[in-house]
Amino acid sequence: MSVSLRIAVAGTGRMGEAIEACARSRGHAIIERFNRKNPVTESALGCNPDVVIDFTQPEVVLSHITKYCKTNTAAVIGTTGWDDEIEEVQNLVSSHEASVLYSSNYSLGIQILLQALHALGPLLDELPEFDVAVHELHHTAKLDSPSGTAISLAAQLVETLQRKERWGTPSTPYDPAQLEVVSTRLGHVFGQHRVMIDGPADRIMLEHTAKNRGGFALGAVRAAEWIQGRTGLFTLQDMPAEWLAGSAIK
Repeated sequence: MSVSLRIAVAGTGRMGEAIEACARSRGHAIIERFNRKNPVTESALGCNPDVVIDFTQPEVVLSHITKYCKTNTAAVIGTTGWDDEIEEVQNLVSSHEASVLYSSNYSLGIQILLQALHALGPLLDELPEFDVAVHELHHTAKLDSPSGTAISLAAQLVETLQRKERWGTPSTPYDPAQLEVVSTRLGHVFGQHRVMIDGPADRIMLEHTAKNRGGFALGAVRAAEWIQGRTGLFTLQDMPAEWLAGSAIK
């Protein structure tokens, strides 16, 4: 268990509530809550939190990150849908020597799956008979498609599989150089991601199913603990990578 942190939460919906509950269970204090009625401002960050955990909206995330960087406030970003602004965020973090960690999915189970895919890539390259695809399933209220997590899984596979040059939605005719990513929106499904590995005689399924928001909250709070004392722009994958390496990130 890390030392007690003073945490500010940006976004006070159900995810914010889950983060608060998890943080308190790990001995941390919630010192501020930011939302539409109490927006993130540089003066409001004068409450000096050790870290802000931000699960808000993509249209405000760049503004928020700018304020976190300018006030030297460590930040854990759970908002998705702002990938096209990553270069600007990198510049902000670098110029202010700030501390920002972001992820499309804070489930530690997804991080285990990503690490498994990293290890599987070289093996699958030796087995061209096996093809790979990603399928994700979410509730009908989810705004982005494919999900940020599906994109992360696909990107990991493209990085480690020499025969896959890119990822994309299904095309006709089938393109063996493209890793297919399929999205389904159905009812109230909380979140399911499946990596399908199919060969002529057998099929392997690697599946992650989110049971509730508690898993995401735990990952976000663990990230808030991990980022303490670090400077730079990180992803959640840096955390398990350090655990596996057994040495601190410089």
